[in-house]
Amino acid sequence: MAMPFLLSCENRPLAFKKLFERNVVWSDEEGKISIAVQGEADCRGFAKLMINDKEVRATALFTDESTYTGISLETEEYTMGLSYDACYGLAFKEMVDSSKATFEFGSLSALGDPYFDSGNPVLLTKRPIREDELDARYCFVSRWVSDEINLRITSVKDTPYTGRMFVDYNDKELIFLFLEESGFRFMDGENVVAEGKYISSFDSMTLRFDVCGSEEFGESLCLSIPFVSI
Repeated sequence: MAMPFLLSCENRPLAFKKLFERNVVWSDEEGKISIAVQGEADCRGFAKLMINDKEVRATALFTDESTYTGISLETEEYTMGLSYDACYGLAFKEMVDSSKATFEFGSLSALGDPYFDSGNPVLLTKRPIREDELDARYCFVSRWVSDEINLRITSVKDTPYTGRMFVDYNDKELIFLFLEESGFRFMDGENVVAEGKYISSFDSMTLRFDVCGSEEFGESLCLSIPFVSI
């Protein structure tokens, strides 16, 4: 069994930074915490927490600074401006090995859930994300671009929750919406411009216009991540 590395205050941020990785899932053994890191950066992910038997969705921000080293969790309520108190954190404690680290619950321990209120540190383990787990809706990117046509889709901070992004296409401004069951739609005001299914893959998203829009965009269109820091 690997022994934990003992970390001083000076090298804790550096040790935490070494754990950052794209296209991975962080989780605990009990299934109370899951963070999927997809997109341009290795320091942002989409989290699901089970708090008092209720699923709470959040944007996870990995921070390697001396003032705070750990994972900030900006919940859906916080992101949507519904509650400015619904922001939590997992404070980095120590690195166990290249894929495991322990964290302290911080403000999560005040929510009345016995798991988070135990006072014990939690072990999070990362593993490569499977392709069938990928979902472009929860992929943190600044934009998606097409090499085939003049089209760019820009995300916003509430994209994982509202499904909304903004489309620049041949000097037109449209709205892109992620729908249920891997559906998508392009809107021009109240008018549907295109609709179909999206397919998520590592570093790209393919749009299939199998409902409408194929006359304008073709049968399918591949969008890639340009890898510009966010």
